[in-house]
This record gives sequence, structure tokens and C-alpha cells, in this order.
Amino acid sequence: MTERRREPERSCIACRKKLPVQDLLRFVCSPDSELLVDYRHKLPGRGAYTCCNVACFGRALEINAFARALKCSRLECSCNAASVHVILHQLRAQILAKVVSLLGMARKSDAAVSGQQAISTALRRSSYVAWVLVADDMSSSGADKLLRQLEARDIRVLRGLDKEVLTQALGGRERSAVLLWKGLLAQTLERELQRYIDVMGEG
Repeated sequence: MTERRREPERSCIACRKKLPVQDLLRFVCSPDSELLVDYRHKLPGRGAYTCCNVACFGRALEINAFARALKCSRLECSCNAASVHVILHQLRAQILAKVVSLLGMARKSDAAVSGQQAISTALRRSSYVAWVLVADDMSSSGADKLLRQLEARDIRVLRGLDKEVLTQALGGRERSAVLLWKGLLAQTLERELQRYIDVMGEG
């Protein structure tokens, strides 16, 4: 039997809680000595980690933990001069970019169905549906009709994006709702959507 690989863990530099790397925010110091959020954990260089909330990265700024963790000894280093507002701005943009990318992947892999008529047809296979994302600015008449259908089939509804973002992610004409079939992609996308919603509510 193959032993399952243990996911690497790191400690939050603010609260010291140890968590799997994928559950933490990674920060790096840029060549220009600026603190950057590395949401996808892909930027080169030494990284520092915090929990994904304002309390922890705000605390890390207060106690000058970033410069110490990133070993920034340069006099011009501004890692601790960053603000919560700047970090939130970076974080929101990067999470949204990942959500858009995942929605695009779902469309290309036929893991998603968009458009009200197509969704209504797909609901006949409701046992395979993970959830339906309804745009916050969908017309009230269209939203009411769709929500009634989803409630009748006990299908979860997610919110948090607008039509512009959905259309950007899914392509083609304007989109105001998207259905995800059950699977790992739906689970990952739901986690990122929830994180985006949580971050949008902070600060």
C-alpha cells in the first residue's frame, strides 16, 4: 500500500499556528524591497507565511515580523511599511484571478454549465450538481425563477460575483449564473469563492 505524502506545513509568523501550506498566505520581498502577496505560492525567493485573515497579517505588520522572517537587512526595505489596505488590495485581486481561472477551466472541461436555459436542462440531473453560482446583479425576475428551481431540488446557491466577472471567466455573451457538476474542481472553486467573499468583507 502506497503511503500518502504528508502535505508540508508552515507556521504563521503572527499567531505561530502551524497549518498546511495551502491554507496559509505566502509573502515575499520583491527586488524593489516591497512586500508582495504570493497567493499561488509561485514567486521566487524566501517566503513568510500568515493565516489568511486581517488579524494575522495586520499583527505581523505591527510587530515587524515580515522583515525578520524574510531576512530583509537592506536599509531601504519597506516590507514593514506596507499597510493592511495594500495587502487586502493585492489579495482580493489575486483570489479573484484564481476564481476566474478555475471557472475557465470548468468551462473547458465541461465541469460547468452556464446560461439559464442550459442550467434548467442540466437540473434534470440534479443528483450530479454540486452547486449553482448566481450573480449578485442578476435581474430579480430571472433570479427568482432560478432560485425557485434550485430550492425545489435542494441545490445549494452560491453568491459573491457579478455578471461582468462571470462573463469574463466563461466567455461568450453575458452570463449571470453557472452550474458546477460534482467533483474536485467544484470543491476547489467553492473554497476559493468563500475565501474571496471572506476577504471582501474584511477591512
